[in-house]
Amino acid sequence: MAVVGEHLTLRKTGRNHVGLCPFHGEKTPSFNVSREKGTYYCFGCKRGGDVIDFVMELERVPFAEAVERLAERFGIRLPPASPEARRRKDEHDQLVEVMEAAQAVFVRQVAEDRPRAFLERRGVSLELAAEFGLGYSKGEWRALYDELRRRFPERALVAAGLVVEGEAGRVWDRFRDRVTIPIRLTRGRLVAFGGRALGDETPKYLNSPESSLFSKSQVLFALDRATRAFAQANRAIVVEGYFDCIALHHNGFTETVATLGTALSEHHAKELARRVPRVVVCFDGDAAGRQAAVAAMRTLLGVALEVSVLLLPQGQDPDDVVRHEGAEAFRGRITGALPAAEFLLELMGENREDRRRNLLQTLEIVDSCPDPVRRFSMREALARGAGVPLDQLGWGGTPRVVATQAEVASLPPPGELALLRSLLIDVRVERRGELLAQVPVEAVDHPATRAILDAMLKRAARGETLEISAITSDIDDGGVRRVVAALEHEVPETDEERLTLIILRGLCDKNRKTRLADLSLEIQRAEKQGNKEKLAQLQREKNALIKRPKSTA
Repeated sequence: MAVVGEHLTLRKTGRNHVGLCPFHGEKTPSFNVSREKGTYYCFGCKRGGDVIDFVMELERVPFAEAVERLAERFGIRLPPASPEARRRKDEHDQLVEVMEAAQAVFVRQVAEDRPRAFLERRGVSLELAAEFGLGYSKGEWRALYDELRRRFPERALVAAGLVVEGEAGRVWDRFRDRVTIPIRLTRGRLVAFGGRALGDETPKYLNSPESSLFSKSQVLFALDRATRAFAQANRAIVVEGYFDCIALHHNGFTETVATLGTALSEHHAKELARRVPRVVVCFDGDAAGRQAAVAAMRTLLGVALEVSVLLLPQGQDPDDVVRHEGAEAFRGRITGALPAAEFLLELMGENREDRRRNLLQTLEIVDSCPDPVRRFSMREALARGAGVPLDQLGWGGTPRVVATQAEVASLPPPGELALLRSLLIDVRVERRGELLAQVPVEAVDHPATRAILDAMLKRAARGETLEISAITSDIDDGGVRRVVAALEHEVPETDEERLTLIILRGLCDKNRKTRLADLSLEIQRAEKQGNKEKLAQLQREKNALIKRPKSTA
């Protein structure tokens, strides 16, 4: 609950909690979390599992990294897997420590006259600067280096991107006379800085270099803050600049994130698609901003997000508009943001001749959407606006970008699901081992059912209780853990009487019929081989099986 609750809003319904699924866009909550069982399950996309599966799905990381992140989240120290892994982890931890030490220095200096005057001109008070951790790097060449070198080796300062190493081993601070903006991952870890020049220095904005901590194509500014607002807003607002993002947050649009001076990447889009169904692109109101919006739209459509674009007045950015017009006026602009097809139609031209000339190029953007219904709807709107019959365009071909929703393996048949639910949830704990021993595992068809039964048998052999909250930790396959999570939500309650009279009897009868069929084939082979002794043995076994009552087979 603690981990899931950090990423979406949950409300209690009966014994479980429900919310909007973070793995696919939806308007009606279908994502269920069981605190008692330690599992989650979505009725919409059929994803489910335990807390490790949740982190793996949400953050797109392998099992080992998900475990490490959870251990870090709850303050549990895990031993590294190997000496090399221990070395990498120690280096990584040191870089994080260096970044936080630099942040402490920058924050301490932000109240100085020069950065304070700059921030005030941008409408950022010292209180707001403190909320976002804004700081200031002094103009001296080695001010930060001299302060941190007493605590950290030079190679760590260089590796963290805080210090630049030049020819002949000369070093100097990367950020000088700049307002610094801390860049954090979703979980709050500081991985980089943005630096805004206070004078005429170029570039105006400077980011930390790519490092083992930071890749600008994989990080969105303020995502650590905005994630909490996504569930309520049911959307994300994407802007280009740090101060645009800060201004919108300050005015109540806390679902806002910003790119880091680069185009919106596919990784960015996937990060958003896991959290919201809709994105409003709000870039600067100039030609470059519009072109950036088109590129962002293509990427966002490619992960099946619903996209709209807020066109700002020429030459103005979101920071300018929200500060001068106020939050309510800006909220009205957000509400009036143009859906993807309308925005593209406007860019195609003012008359049908221009639109026809630009139609095919624009359709390439639309065709990046993997949702066939949405793709057809947008193609229809563009064709109508250009005065071109839709049947001349065709259906639109196969999208170049596949949908992000992963294929979900089919669940076992209802009888097998009922068997598993009964043994893990509904039957009294003290009876589960005894009933499990009666299950003819060889009669089970679905591989997931067999895997779960095998894990249960191993637990029973060790004298451990059969609990759904414990069994998932014994199963490596994520698809099988998904089946375990589905038991409480997709399967009707199955008491011991139904288990014994219907399910176990059915499996035993199935197993009996299968064995009779196998015996008939073996008898035929023995007759052909003239093996009288083997034939007599098989015939006795078959006769005994035929005479045995079905309920005891």
